Amino acid sequence: MIRIRRIIDDLTPIDRKEILQVQVILREQFPLLPEADIQNLPEMLLNPFKFQFRSLLFVADDIKGNVKGFALLLHAPVLRFCYLDFISTSKKMMGGGIGGALYERVREEAKALNVLGIFFECLPDDPRLCQVSQEILRDNASRLRFYEGYGAYPIINTAYETPIKPTDVCPPYLVFDDLGQGIPLRREVARAVVRAILERKYGVSCPPGYIDMVGASIADDPIRLREPRYIKPESIHAAVKHGIPPDRRISLVVSDSHSIHHIHERGYVESPVRIDTILREIERTDLFEREHIRTFSEEFIRQVHDGQFVNYFKKVCASLGPDESVYPYVFPLRNAARPPVDLPTRAGYFCIDTFTPLNRNAYPAAKRDPTGNWPLRARDFETNGRLIGRLKLPTLIVQEGGYNTRNLGLNARHFFHGLWSGYYRL
Repeated sequence: MIRIRRIIDDLTPIDRKEILQVQVILREQFPLLPEADIQNLPEMLLNPFKFQFRSLLFVADDIKGNVKGFALLLHAPVLRFCYLDFISTSKKMMGGGIGGALYERVREEAKALNVLGIFFECLPDDPRLCQVSQEILRDNASRLRFYEGYGAYPIINTAYETPIKPTDVCPPYLVFDDLGQGIPLRREVARAVVRAILERKYGVSCPPGYIDMVGASIADDPIRLREPRYIKPESIHAAVKHGIPPDRRISLVVSDSHSIHHIHERGYVESPVRIDTILREIERTDLFEREHIRTFSEEFIRQVHDGQFVNYFKKVCASLGPDESVYPYVFPLRNAARPPVDLPTRAGYFCIDTFTPLNRNAYPAAKRDPTGNWPLRARDFETNGRLIGRLKLPTLIVQEGGYNTRNLGLNARHFFHGLWSGYYRL
């Protein structure tokens, strides 16, 4: 299965591995690209001030971390535009629809950033501008046909196609995708955008006066785009897809193997509806992406958990019958040198009592919850979630507690809405 996700930085091993694969694709598909530019990719993700753009890297990969394609989108928040720097698949994956999926994801991101649109360069299909073989011209036309399908067209009546160097034989068009917004691009805005692109992308490569000349050549107000050449207007799908892209959703993991709520031997009988109540509310939103549960070997479990606890857990489980359960005592025991002989009692050797810590963000903190007397309402949970989201930190949310099932799901939905909105600053 192929997924599209954003790589924010190179701080984790999987992201470093995939950035290296993106760099391989850059070398394969863009052989004239300077190696220094390829090596700059990790720093571009971390240092928007140096490169004068906020860089967003999207990859199409599989569950094993094999990159099939990527898109590098540059965001200029002050001028409110995005520039698509690169979009490419690996040579093995060309023509498989990955490029289209990446471009749609880029459009969704740009729309969420509330920009005017996406600008990018595309080689011409005009032999008067691009003096190359017919095969290359056909490839150029194919790319322009692809972008026409989304309502993106070259900007016309400007000198943007003027070669920077006399030896350049195929200077690019500047293409504009307004994301289906239908808002005219005014002349002064276009001039500012073009200046920013040329200064930040090409800078010293441009001869003296070149940037001023290109900017002054933009005379139409609003700017004009080339008429559709390959696709009938009624077949163009310019609107950006609605909904939240999968990689911007909150990962949701629900274990159906932990639904024991009745321990009659200890008089512990509970209505097993809390999870269903929460799921019924939060899955009404588009905020969540269900993740498949995977089974890991004991080797991985021991890397996460204390070895003595794993041994204890195995011993307890081995002593139980097929339908037998154990309700452990979980009050913390302090004598580490003398763990209890009784196995249920020994649970406190590894755990702490669930009533010992008080967490004002836990669901029992809700107003009218029978386990507490806190006053938090749905809007308070949303505020708490927003504050946590604004920290921009990897956050694990664990459901614990909450006994008033009439408002449990509602509070959970508001909390997660706040968490997501805070992270994306909505």
